[in-house]
Amino acid sequence: MSDDSKQATKKKMTLKPGTHFMCRCGKSSFYPMCDGSHGGTGKIPERIEVTEATEIEFTKPE
Repeated sequence: MSDDSKQATKKKMTLKPGTHFMCRCGKSSFYPMCDGSHGGTGKIPERIEVTEATEIEFTKPE
């Protein structure tokens, strides 16, 4: 029997036009956006440019 309670839930977010920094370390409390929690992990956020409102789907890493 599998434990379905541990499966991650996909979420959606709409990004407004502009520059965004996406979390790549998984520690952000505002995931999928970077909040600076990556300090000391050796990872840096991914910078993306959005020209029009864009809906994204994401799953926060465990």
